[in-house]
Amino acid sequence: MDLILAIRNIASAIEQSVETKSDANWKAAVASAGLVTTGDTGQTSIDERFERAFGPATLRFQHKWWDTSKTFSPGPDRTKLTLALLYGDKVLSEYNGTYDT
Repeated sequence: MDLILAIRNIASAIEQSVETKSDANWKAAVASAGLVTTGDTGQTSIDERFERAFGPATLRFQHKWWDTSKTFSPGPDRTKLTLALLYGDKVLSEYNGTYDT
């Protein structure tokens, strides 16, 4: 899959995931584009990244999930999805989506 097609498919999947409040769409698009996990750094949350190099550019997808509840104040679980195109350490473009469940 080429870079432009990967960006379009993952961005569309982010929109679908936000609309349906489901992880299924973005997970399928990220796998289809050949992005590989770099691990989950979350302790009491989820903070995982997936990346793939396209020549000198890198396509990075980040999935964050956390519970917004506080003591005596229940809140929803929040998911933030970020797709970024990088050249070296510089972010050239970014697309985000967030939803609560």
